[in-house]
Amino acid sequence: MKRFLDFLTNSPAAVTCAVLTVLGIVLFAVPALHPFAWIIGLFLCLGVIVALLMFHGEWRRAQIQIDSLRQLLSTERGRMDSVGLTPIDAEVEQLPDETRAQRILSLLPDSDGLVQSLRLDATFGTLQVAELEPLLTFREEFAKSSFDNPRSHTAFMNLYRAAEALSIWVKEETRVLASDTTQREIRPGDTRKGGWREYTEARSRGESLGDQFVSARWEFNQTALELGLVA
Repeated sequence: MKRFLDFLTNSPAAVTCAVLTVLGIVLFAVPALHPFAWIIGLFLCLGVIVALLMFHGEWRRAQIQIDSLRQLLSTERGRMDSVGLTPIDAEVEQLPDETRAQRILSLLPDSDGLVQSLRLDATFGTLQVAELEPLLTFREEFAKSSFDNPRSHTAFMNLYRAAEALSIWVKEETRVLASDTTQREIRPGDTRKGGWREYTEARSRGESLGDQFVSARWEFNQTALELGLVA
């Protein structure tokens, strides 16, 4: 409310409208001017209409400025997000956004591989070692990358963080099967300090991270399609 009152105080249109209103009340209170009341009222109404139109224009310009500032803030936040992953003195490979997007989606397709496995079965009974390799490759290749477009960069950072969190979980909470080295399983409760309760918590967290990764990949793909980075 205080901001709105400050806006009205600093608005010439709002001040003009208020002055005309007060002037109209004063003039209509003078008995000698009653015969000319309709003329005075007509001019006052025209003045108020003009003031309201001016006020509407000022309000629209203020909203445009606010939207512009929000977009600028979003852009700067997207740039700041990459600071934690990109050392100041490191060389960042500059590739077109289209090339980056196509490479990422080829590493993490949704028709097969890890994304499809997580989407069809997120219970983490077992994980294929071969399906995890593209996830590690993605982290290594794009650890120092960024996108020029703010929207695609934000979607990329969300995907990278989700991939990083999932791969760390896989490393800490799973092991290669002794009977089949091509698969990994969640470490069972009898090998954990916290027993099967810790196993249940680890499995639940893995399911959540898997869902976040699949959602982030879908969001990145949709953003790339909307921006024309991929066909």
